[in-house]
Amino acid sequence: MNKSTGYILLILVVFSYLGYYSYSLFINSPRFAPEPVSNARSVTVPLLAVDQDEKGMVIPLIVELSPGTGKILVNIDNPSFIQDTQDSMRLAVKEAVQMTNTNLDNYDITFSIQSNVSVLGGPSAGAAMTIATMALLLDKPIDSNVAITGTIMEGGYIGQVGGVLEKATAAKDYGVSLLLVPPGESVYREPLETCTQRNSGRWSQKECFITYNTVNISNDVGIAVEEVGTIADAMAYMLE
Repeated sequence: MNKSTGYILLILVVFSYLGYYSYSLFINSPRFAPEPVSNARSVTVPLLAVDQDEKGMVIPLIVELSPGTGKILVNIDNPSFIQDTQDSMRLAVKEAVQMTNTNLDNYDITFSIQSNVSVLGGPSAGAAMTIATMALLLDKPIDSNVAITGTIMEGGYIGQVGGVLEKATAAKDYGVSLLLVPPGESVYREPLETCTQRNSGRWSQKECFITYNTVNISNDVGIAVEEVGTIADAMAYMLE
């Protein structure tokens, strides 16, 4: 092995060691606490839902950070609160803590909804809950002109939901100018029925077929719609 080859190998070894050392520091770095608060601070984010009449509606969600012991609390008007929405709250806090590298041992998170929350009916508020929690942990305001619908999944991914067209209409009426939706849900398939009458002698038969027309929600409702696949993508639009 000549001298130049030896120098190259030495440089590679040094850089490999430095890279491993830096990675170890990052992985083992302690989680930091949010900015200390003597009193509670809160943010409000709109939750989008569809009621029993298939109409979109907006439910304001207040998320509060206060001194405590690491609890996740729920303050609701309706006792028929659905279990999977509570599960979404717990996952939202878990993902927000991981993504902000924070420690909530000395704080409580409280979710407050003063509405008939049974219409939420599922985990579709998960992404909004995660963004609201992150806004508190980072002490950043939320852009009131932006709303989001989508589930929260492990790793900060945003999952699909139903009723996006109805939710977009409600968001526009609420004054929102930009709606964030899961990947692939900025359009919807509108069913179109085509029927023909077939006559054969004394018999007459009506045959109908269903086809689908792809409709752009932004054009149909008149609100800007953007697809986001992760909470990190959504943060760029929602946190000021």
